[in-house]
Amino acid sequence: MNRDEMISGIMRASGINKANVNRFYEGLIELAKKKLASDGQFVLPGLGVLRVKTRKARDGRNPQTGEKIRIPRKKVVRFGAYKDLKEILNPAGKETAEEKDLELEMEKEKETGKED
Repeated sequence: MNRDEMISGIMRASGINKANVNRFYEGLIELAKKKLASDGQFVLPGLGVLRVKTRKARDGRNPQTGEKIRIPRKKVVRFGAYKDLKEILNPAGKETAEEKDLELEMEKEKETGKED
């Protein structure tokens, strides 16, 4: 979803005009940036928390040349979803088709392994 799609979605869901939604969106982005820089986190009530984490420095490779390089430590933003959001995305007792297929494959492998 890009910015325009988000603004249109908020307009439809709330009935607020585009100019006001744009101002709200800009204000939300600025507030998030300030809170992340000063407090290291920004809470999105009902969704989760954006947190600043520091990645350790590490060794890596230049994919084009294969040359070893040192990747410096840096700060990144991570999102932690609240329990309600996680439960919506992963309802208890409902397996995906991919998970069911994997279980069937594992059962078949066990059965063929027992026959040998």
